Amino acid sequence: MLQTLATKITKKQKTIQIEIRKDNFEAFCDSIGLYRGEFLEALDASERDHKAGRVKKRKSLHELIK
Repeated sequence: MLQTLATKITKKQKTIQIEIRKDNFEAFCDSIGLYRGEFLEALDASERDHKAGRVKKRKSLHELIK
């Protein structure tokens, strides 16, 4: 079931600040796809890699797209 989340723009800026009430948190997670099967599988794989020691330290997320 889709739920609409209310928004309020206070001032135009280049940054985004998100405030989520506790009663809207589950709807927010669902709307951005945190409950999708692919995302949950990726989290499980990431946890297995971390436990096995297959991790790399990164200085920036830009290293992933180079």
